[in-house]
Amino acid sequence: MTAIVLFKGCPDPWHPVDSSGFNGTGYVTGTGVVIYPRRSRIARTTIKAITRKRHQLMDLSNCPHAAQIEAFFTGNSINNTLYVAAMQEIGNPGSSFWVNPIKIPILNPISAEEHEARWVEGIRALEVGDGVFMVDTKSMVSCAITYFDQGTWSHTATYVGDGRIVEAIGSGVVERSIEVYHSQRYRLGIYRLPDRTPDKLEAYISALRSKVSDRYSYRKVLLVGCRLALGIWPSGAAGHTTPNMLITRARYDLVKIV
Repeated sequence: MTAIVLFKGCPDPWHPVDSSGFNGTGYVTGTGVVIYPRRSRIARTTIKAITRKRHQLMDLSNCPHAAQIEAFFTGNSINNTLYVAAMQEIGNPGSSFWVNPIKIPILNPISAEEHEARWVEGIRALEVGDGVFMVDTKSMVSCAITYFDQGTWSHTATYVGDGRIVEAIGSGVVERSIEVYHSQRYRLGIYRLPDRTPDKLEAYISALRSKVSDRYSYRKVLLVGCRLALGIWPSGAAGHTTPNMLITRARYDLVKIV
């Protein structure tokens, strides 16, 4: 059974009890795993561990989006922002949120041959303005970022056409070939904004290119890192949006995984 569980009176200062007596929700997967927010992170337990308590279950088996909801909770690296967005859309029968349920995918290991095939498909699929999200699987820093950001990706770039991307790296904002990430150590996700228009894209790309040669903002990165390490989830204000949070807030659609 897939269901929503309503927690009743669990002692969690991050989620105070409301007038109904409940202070949180969780999703119960088809295999009986409960996925729910606990303090600043997403936790998991078994349905057996909570059945002895005074919680309530709401069956989702007959929900029009039941299969997509299950895919969402079992196929994504879920953070608080993504979890809240999903809970807001579960009761909306006309929501487009479930059309593409995989938002921040859990990556499984792949062979060199499969990686090369995915790279070719990904490059073919790229369109101007696409977000290119990535993680360096051989970098401890990159993996640490994904841990604290509670997601899959540690870095972002924007595709500007002709095989080139604009991104902020340690030396500053640069425009360079996407081929710098043509290696099995890098896993990429290609994302696209659903409401893009030619005028919006032109203005966006022009704005990005105008920032090339700007200095890298170590101060902002350090501030966000400290907040995440302390369990203070960023607000989404300018300069305080993490790679995995950006996907949810900008409503990106996942196009390809490399």
